[in-house]
Amino acid sequence: MGVKRAARKTGRPIKVPGEKATKEKIFDAAVDLFAERGYDGVSIRDIARAVGVTESAVYRHYASKDAILESIFAYVEGRIYPQAPEGAPSPEGGIDAMVDALSFEEFLVSMPRFMMADRNLAKIMRIMLIELYHNEKVGNYFREELIERPIDETEVIFRKLVERGKIIPCDPRTVATLFISYLISWYFQTFILNYGDQDFDRIERTTIAQIKLFADMFRPEARQP
Repeated sequence: MGVKRAARKTGRPIKVPGEKATKEKIFDAAVDLFAERGYDGVSIRDIARAVGVTESAVYRHYASKDAILESIFAYVEGRIYPQAPEGAPSPEGGIDAMVDALSFEEFLVSMPRFMMADRNLAKIMRIMLIELYHNEKVGNYFREELIERPIDETEVIFRKLVERGKIIPCDPRTVATLFISYLISWYFQTFILNYGDQDFDRIERTTIAQIKLFADMFRPEARQP
């Protein structure tokens, strides 16, 4: 009587604990490739090769390359504008708590520091800037979610800082527009002109020095003789 062999299992490989899921690997590979070559310069085949899967495997997770772009938009929004859990305090209460807890300078510094802390956000910012003028969907997203909305929300915060006497009386809309304009310039310099030389420690030091100068102009002590 022959030795009975164990049945060979078929199907997908067993997931290693701590290993990224295939969908996440596809997302990361797409972000890397889009940042390097631009959206139009990358195909689903390129993404599949980078991950080491078939094109059909990519399509199981994303219906199209455009669907990957939509997931990138969702990623940015989820990081920059996280939704409060159900039953949590209102966003207004959250802003009040933040304004009470942070100084003007700490709030300003938190914005670029947050961008640098998430390497995917840094790459995605480069994608946005590369595609800004020849991809209408990216251009609209960048304008609405990374310029207009930040100005609106920063204006609310600056108004509360004025009300609490943390900065000098000023037009919050104008100051918010100035600061977001600085950030856009910072995005371009950091993620386009100097991309590939990502010494984030040096970038952070330089950025904090620039923001400190901006913050100093609006300190209440600045108006004292």
